[in-house]
Amino acid sequence: MESKPVYIYPISPTELHEQYIAKVDSSVERILKKLSQEKEEEEQLLTVEETLKFLKCSKQALWNWRKNGILPSYRLGNRVYYKKSDIFNKLIKQE
Repeated sequence: MESKPVYIYPISPTELHEQYIAKVDSSVERILKKLSQEKEEEEQLLTVEETLKFLKCSKQALWNWRKNGILPSYRLGNRVYYKKSDIFNKLIKQE
């Protein structure tokens, strides 16, 4: 077994603290970036057809939920969209 030399570099407490903070900052940035990507996915707008596939329900049921205010919808021109986050929130709350 071959031995390897160990090098000891003198480091001040301030430098050690700065290195530690830099590592923590990079970890926090990575976590925040991941969370923001997940949030963007939740804010995705779904068409009526995509919503029907996602919820596995009939077009009539989706229309009733929209008219009764159970599931909010958004209109852009002649098209109707649903926010994925609204769908998840409604499924979780089950109001």
